[in-house]
Parts: sequence; structure tokens; C-alpha cells
Amino acid sequence: MTSGLWVLIATSAILVFWVVGAYNRLVRLKNAIGAAFGQLDEQLRRRHELIVRLMALVGAPLSQESGALEALTAAGAQAREAAERARATPLLAGPLGALAGAEQMLAASLQRVLALVEHHPELQHDAAVREIGEALLETRHRIGFARLAYNDHVQAFNDASAQFPTVVLARVFGFFPVEPLVALP
Repeated sequence: MTSGLWVLIATSAILVFWVVGAYNRLVRLKNAIGAAFGQLDEQLRRRHELIVRLMALVGAPLSQESGALEALTAAGAQAREAAERARATPLLAGPLGALAGAEQMLAASLQRVLALVEHHPELQHDAAVREIGEALLETRHRIGFARLAYNDHVQAFNDASAQFPTVVLARVFGFFPVEPLVALP
């Protein structure tokens, strides 16, 4: 064998190893985004469950405020539907944007009901209502941290898939940039 053939074989081997390594890195980063979304989704589910528990406790005492309660119920249903769509495709901007919008509506409705609870003497002193309020606040913080972690993984993936020469490989294999979550209340 000639030295030119050895150089060609060595160059081909290096190229194959680079392609395999770059592809595997993109897959690992993409999977990390999915895992981070799973953590975020877990916190959103927790908030939805807490809201259902809160509604069960405050529904009767706040029955005169049916508009606020109905708005919270509707916003909760819309947020759960948006979360289901986002779960199916956690890397697409459309479902994630819809999820963010639905969660903002839910947060606004929840704040309105919590304000009513604060001004209702019977509910102010209810330990179960206070406990759920504290759990909701803690969950809000957890959602914020989970969103930041998701966005960190999105940034790492987007950076890796945009660097040359990996960008060529990324486009060939269908790795496109992922949109970060702008805000979740």
C-alpha cells in the first residue's frame, strides 16, 4: 500500500469518527431538552393539581364569585390541553408558545381567586387553604427554575447545532434550532 492510500484511509476514518461523535452529541443535547421539559411538565402538573384542590376548598365559600371561579376552571382546562399538545412535541415553538400563553392566563385567573381568598375571613384562617397557597408559591418557584433549566439545554443544543462544521451535519440529519420558553408565570 502506498502512503497516499494510508492518508486517505486515515482521513476517512477521522471523518467518520467526527460525524458519529457530532451526531451523537446532537442527539444527547436534544434528549436533554426533552428531559428538561419533562421536569417542567411535572411542575406544571403539580400546579394544576393544587389548583383543583384549592377550587374544592374555596368553591362553596366563594360561590358568589362564580365568574372568577369559572374563569379559573376554564383557564385550567385550557392550560392542561396546551400541556398535552406540548408534551407530544416539546421541541416545537407553536405548542410551547400556546402552553406559555395558557399558563399566563391560568396564573392571572389564579391570582384573582387568591385575592378573593385573602379578603374572605373564613378562608384566611383555613389551614388547608393556607397550605395550598404556600405550595402554589413554592411550585411557582420550581416552575421558574425548571424553565431556566429547559432554556439552558435549548441554548446548549442551539449553540452546538449552529457551530461550523456541525451545522452542516445538523441540517442534513434534521436538527433544527429549538425556541426557548420566554416566560411561564
